[in-house]
Amino acid sequence: MIRSIAASILCLLSLQARASAPSDSIVDSCLLFDKPVRSTISILPIDGAEVLQDDYEVPGYTVFRPGFKSNSLGVGYATSKHGNDDFVIVGRHRGYISRAIPRGQYKPQRIEPPERALYAVIREDAQQYVCLVESNGNGSAAFVRSAFVARIPPDRNAGLTLYFKVADIKKLKTFTEGSR
Repeated sequence: MIRSIAASILCLLSLQARASAPSDSIVDSCLLFDKPVRSTISILPIDGAEVLQDDYEVPGYTVFRPGFKSNSLGVGYATSKHGNDDFVIVGRHRGYISRAIPRGQYKPQRIEPPERALYAVIREDAQQYVCLVESNGNGSAAFVRSAFVARIPPDRNAGLTLYFKVADIKKLKTFTEGSR
């Protein structure tokens, strides 16, 4: 009896986690950043003057928030001063880099420096996702990007489940390219 209840709970948790995982189209749109993979996806870049807060908002962290005026959801990146426990922040939600789920062979690593990353909110249907993109390559590696994506949960107390992917963006198809 206890085993069947435990198995049912694990199954429900697994289904819930799978339901909140962003689709490949969302993750690839994040990597491309300015070109969605499907016509139903919109990308809202967060840019403009940034705010850097030191220990004020989160003790032991430096919090970077881009686009002060265009950042109504409070998207940002917190860098730990004592180790590698960085996290993506959306309002009160946190998604830790060390717990990000890799999509592919590469392991998630902290963003260095967060000021150079690209930030956006991606929307599809009624869902919203936070998107952080890093591109540090030169030459042929200039087209290799890494991205962190998480669905923004409607529950104010829920955490962010981050997903991480590295890809050569020249190999990804955009909506306009795929419809020709």
